[in-house]
Amino acid sequence: MATKITVTYKNENYILEYSRLTASAIEKQGFVLDDLTNKPNIMIPLLVQGAFLKHHRDLKQKQIDEIYANIINKSGKENEEGFISVLADMYAETISTLTDENA
Repeated sequence: MATKITVTYKNENYILEYSRLTASAIEKQGFVLDDLTNKPNIMIPLLVQGAFLKHHRDLKQKQIDEIYANIINKSGKENEEGFISVLADMYAETISTLTDENA
């Protein structure tokens, strides 16, 4: 995948990225991109958790929740993409690698 973002929390950098493997892992837990707005209490935590899997597989859910709680601009301001939208786009890129002719 091409898109990565880095989140800094308590002077520690965390690289968030999706691969087909990490996207598949959250799908097995019930993640459905189309349900992001209908079931945010289930889908947003799975989306966030999945972004940590590639580079920080051993991070505990409690730590992921704490980092997420301190993210600024989760939903985006006017004319600006928020953290959740960026993660959803990153996840969607994995689908493109399966369907695009030149992937």
